[in-house]
This record gives sequence, C-alpha cells and structure tokens, in this order.
Amino acid sequence: MNTKKINVTSTKIKEWSHIPYEQKDLPEIGLFFKELYSGVGDYGNMGFFYWKIISNYIRPGIINLIKDGDRIASITSVTPKLLVYKNEFINAAEIGDTYTHPDYWRQGMFSLLINQTRKDAEKKGINFIYGTPNKLSLPGHQKKANFDTIKNLHIRSLVFPIDISSRISKKSHWILGSIIGSIFSILLFLYFKMKNIFFFIDKSITIKELNQLPDDWSEFWNHAKEGYDFIINRNVEATTWRYFDNPNKYKFISLRKNKGLIGYLVFRIIPDDDTKNIIIADYLTLPGEENSLFIGINQIIDKAFEIGVTQVSLWCVENSPYFKVFKTKGFFARSNVPVICYQNEFAEKVEHCTSWHFTPGDSDNI
Repeated sequence: MNTKKINVTSTKIKEWSHIPYEQKDLPEIGLFFKELYSGVGDYGNMGFFYWKIISNYIRPGIINLIKDGDRIASITSVTPKLLVYKNEFINAAEIGDTYTHPDYWRQGMFSLLINQTRKDAEKKGINFIYGTPNKLSLPGHQKKANFDTIKNLHIRSLVFPIDISSRISKKSHWILGSIIGSIFSILLFLYFKMKNIFFFIDKSITIKELNQLPDDWSEFWNHAKEGYDFIINRNVEATTWRYFDNPNKYKFISLRKNKGLIGYLVFRIIPDDDTKNIIIADYLTLPGEENSLFIGINQIIDKAFEIGVTQVSLWCVENSPYFKVFKTKGFFARSNVPVICYQNEFAEKVEHCTSWHFTPGDSDNI
C-alpha cells in the first residue's frame, strides 16, 4: 500500500490499548484512510469497509483500533478468506489496513495492533494469516509480529506500458516528453498489432463481458483448482462477493470454447490524478488452456489504447504457465511482490507447495 506524506507532530508517549471497532466508527475510519492512503483502493468510502468486513461472505472480519480520545490513531484489520491447500479448504485471513497516523509513530501501536489482531483471528479458528505489505511495513511485520515472506512463492509485478509521456516529462521538458511519448505509443500500437498477426488465435474461443457468474462456474472452478497446491477460494459465493458485490467496479470477461467455460479475466480502470491505469485483478483457466488468455489480453490492451491509459499491470507467479503468456504478449517484469504469513505449523506446510496461484484480487491492493 502507499501512504501520503504528512508532517509529523510530537505527541506524548503513553501506554496504549486497543479496542474493537463499532459500526458507528466506519465513517471516521473512512476519513482516516482518505487522509493517509494514496493507493488504488477506495479507502475513503465507508461502503468499502462495510462490504469487506461486515458483509464478508464467510463471516464478519476484524478491525482493531487505537484511539486517542475520539481520534483514531492506528488501525489494523483481518479479512476472512478460504485457502484451498492441496484441495483442502483451510480457514485463512488477510491482515491489512495497517496504518498509524504519523503523529503517533514510534509509540508501539503497530506491533500492539498486529499481534492483538492476529490473536483475535486465531481465536476464531483461522489457521493461515497472510498479507502483502509495502516496503515500509514489511520489516515491522518480520521483526515485531513473527510474520515472514513465503520463500517459495515468487510473484512479479508485470507491466505493459502504453503512454510514457509523463515519466519522460518528469526528467525533461514536457514538450519533449509529449513528442517521445506519442511516438512510443504509436510504435507500440503497431508492434502489438503486428505481433498478433503471428499468434495463433483459436477462433473457437469466444469472449463475453459478464454481469454475474454463469451457471457452469462451479464445474469450471472445481476443475481449475485441481492444478494448484495453493489457491485462494474462487467458488460462486467467493467470486460473486469479491467482484460483483464490491463497491469498486470491475470488468469481468469470460472465455469459452465449444460453449464450455475455460477461463476468465477481471480488470479495473483506475483513475490516478490526470492519468488512468488498468489493473488486471484476476485470471484463471482450466489446466492446459492458459494460452486462451491471449484473446482476453488483446481486448484489454485494445481498451487501454482506446481510452488512453498509462499502463496495464498485474501480478503473476514466476513459475506459473501464465508468466510466459504475459511475457509473450509484451509485458515487462518489474518488482517482486512479497507475500507474508504468520509463522506457525501450517506456514511450514505451505512452504512445501510447488504450484501456486496468486493475483492482485487475492489482496486488498485492488
């Protein structure tokens, strides 16, 4: 997650204690994140937390707060999830929304809330707690809360650049940036179209945007998950809650061959100041049908050129067959994406997984 730069003022250090949130706290929680958060999630919207925590499809989640009088000083949440581990459903949760107002930094709030919220989750029978912290909070999770990265899960951020004008303008004159950016976009568009000529596209595959899951989703999911040791639940209830009930708006694309569902992609258009980005939040196919994503990726990139976005981005597990698909389509591998989990007996089992699926939709980052 990203945080805004805020001037730090001194506050007298004292002993702090946590309290569970009450529903009446939601508006203030929304304002708290609106002040501090600069990422892509709709954290200033009270409806987002209502959906995520209160209307969670498994059970209500957890939000713990530290307050200084009536003012929220720090917050941490746990969102219930189900992990499919070697075809067995495991009670899991994502820990996130871990923020302390800069006025209260270095007063022990981070470690207090992380550890207490993790204990509260364990009391509810949650065996696996994971998260995707940013660079600032990762060391704190490791040093103060017994979390660590999942060593055998290697995820990369992949990017398909569309418009590089703004990046060049920051390092040179805006006119030069505009000219070079325009030339780059034209050449990239031509390259993308020419490259598609040499790709074999299975014309029996049809693509359709959906407003709800199809009737054969359960059949698709039951077959698709068999190829993985580690995958977050994507059954009808989970996927409907994640993408169709979410107050954030997603585009959901289905892929069919001979009338049968063989895969899907989910993406979201993110306005960011004066630019737009597309984030591919999720994707999955039946085993052996990974190349069917080509037609869906083509449609998303065509949309990106049409509406003038800066880039299309996603996460992908490096040793998965999807990684080659995205690289072949012109995506560039960028930074590593750390996934952490609380170190317990089950975490040791997870380290021995060999086939993984993890996308931005499995996190609270999009």
